[in-house]
Amino acid sequence: MNIVEFTSLSQKPIRMIEGEIIFQAGDPALNICFVEKGRVDIITRDGSNRLRSYNTGDLFGVPEVLSGINWPVTAIFRGFGSVRLFPGQVLLEKIDALPDEHKSFISSLSSKVAVKKAR
Repeated sequence: MNIVEFTSLSQKPIRMIEGEIIFQAGDPALNICFVEKGRVDIITRDGSNRLRSYNTGDLFGVPEVLSGINWPVTAIFRGFGSVRLFPGQVLLEKIDALPDEHKSFISSLSSKVAVKKAR
């Protein structure tokens, strides 16, 4: 499934304004986020540091959804624009249909990336 097919699974873009929270540290990682227009800052749990920014066309949250963790960080929208949230369950169902060795490989990768991002 490519990004165009994946984005078609989402209902509508969510219009966002400055300072809106997409998810907070501690929330379950259930959705993958596509920044349709604008910027999303990933900030530390206490809000004191920006760790990363995602801009128009960026997709994030796949490793966290795959590993089933709670978000270790907070995502806050900057400016005005829109995002699409995709249910991680759709991706998990596609992966579940793969051969066992592929599932193990994806699981291994996702847990390593999620741990690295949490640091």
